[in-house]
Amino acid sequence: MRIGFASIYSWRPHVEHLHYLASLVKAEGHDVEFLTCDADLPTCYTRELRNIRPGWQECLMCRAGGVRSYQSRNVHSIGDFSRPPVSLPKESVNWGLSSASSLGRFESDADFASPAFHALAERLRPVVETGYIAASNWIARRGLDAIVVFNGRMDATRAIFEAAKSKGVPVASLERTWFGDGLQILPGENCLGLQSVDRLVSHWSTKPLSRAQAVKAAGYIASRFLRRNQNEWRAYNVNAEIKPWPAPGRRKILLIPSSRNENWAHPEWGSSWGHPLAAYDALIDHFGLDPADLVLRAHPNWGEKIGKADGRMAEACYAQWAKQRGVLAIPSTASASTLGLIEQADAVVVASGSAVLEAGALGKQVIGTAGAIYQKAGIRESACNEAQLKALRLWVDLPEEAQEALAARVRRNTLRFAYTMTHRVAQYVDYVKCVTPTQYVYKPGADGKRLIEMLKSGELIADDTEWVENERDEGTVLELIRQKRWMDLSDDRQVSGSYQPIRRRFPFAGLDKLRSFMRHGDR
Repeated sequence: MRIGFASIYSWRPHVEHLHYLASLVKAEGHDVEFLTCDADLPTCYTRELRNIRPGWQECLMCRAGGVRSYQSRNVHSIGDFSRPPVSLPKESVNWGLSSASSLGRFESDADFASPAFHALAERLRPVVETGYIAASNWIARRGLDAIVVFNGRMDATRAIFEAAKSKGVPVASLERTWFGDGLQILPGENCLGLQSVDRLVSHWSTKPLSRAQAVKAAGYIASRFLRRNQNEWRAYNVNAEIKPWPAPGRRKILLIPSSRNENWAHPEWGSSWGHPLAAYDALIDHFGLDPADLVLRAHPNWGEKIGKADGRMAEACYAQWAKQRGVLAIPSTASASTLGLIEQADAVVVASGSAVLEAGALGKQVIGTAGAIYQKAGIRESACNEAQLKALRLWVDLPEEAQEALAARVRRNTLRFAYTMTHRVAQYVDYVKCVTPTQYVYKPGADGKRLIEMLKSGELIADDTEWVENERDEGTVLELIRQKRWMDLSDDRQVSGSYQPIRRRFPFAGLDKLRSFMRHGDR
């Protein structure tokens, strides 16, 4: 096979991951080709994201950190394939919307109807068009049999993904995993795809873990409670203070909203409510809640800048709703511990956020109002539409014995979900280890045929397919979780043995040392 690898942006560690996968399939005797950007695009996500340097400097930095810093052969530029023109499908006008949403950090329907959003989306349209034309010609001229593209959702990467689909060429998206180890590879889906994740999470939610598997999964969970989860892309609320529940109501319902802009324009992440606030209103009515029964914890992310955009639109949207409803809202920059609030809550309401991991480990009632990677895990109770919401009741109103049985089930499902995400959905977990969010080491011996079969079949197979017949082995670990013995479950996850970093070629070898002093990713 001749397989194309595309990474338009030189963000760490994604180019390195792409180079690593290419080396695996090349070792199996397959031909590899690369597509990159050599300042060929009129603008791009990176240039729109930041304002710390002129566009030409941004392009220079990106080119220095791109695929050419690892590869010199069979590397092609978007500019090499910008002619002849290729007709774009009508739906291509929507391919830049996800990027525009994230770049501007829009939240309300009014935000998405604003001139600012539409102007940003319009600036990205030529990026999508150029990327699609180049990718279509690259595939045709180089006779590519499959494509692996970083991300696959943002402007140019979305265009490459869609070009492969239009040519009938198998395509997979590549991204960093949740906790860093291994690689997220989704065949036939961009990085926000839920089909493969839903299928694996649902299947493995019924399979008991061995003790070794349970210990590994619990280690990732414990890292969050101990605030040692430094290999996640972002760790929030690290130095927070645990304070008493701040509202005087009879019930303790914690609302933890997500940033809508992170998955806007991806229907599988939505719900019939339209906006999460409509779900909150319906929830209040259904349970007959008083405003004093609720606390809204604004996402700490909203108090940070990502590139040149802050989270003021999201915060304002939820703060205004809370004020109108008489609900206490804790600002994004407040020192109050979200984890402390979860521990005290009777129920936790989430959209798509990762706080479900802590809430589930604590055996809390979790009510989900939108699509999420855990929607098939048996952790949350779905309230994505009115019919689902009407079937729910608050656990706190049930007999204590029933509450404990439900809590035990949620803890068990949370443990299995954690293992599925870290060792089944994630691929090459034993061979790709995260040292820091941008620094990785690799162990020899990974099987490139695994990626080839994934591309051919279009099916994601669990990286670890082992399980045990009974629940006894995971039971001892679950008891430690019930007792909140996080130190006993902690795993320092030190990488040792035959793992080695991948080095860039000369003269780019010193680039990572220089970049280590810079903030990572999109901050």
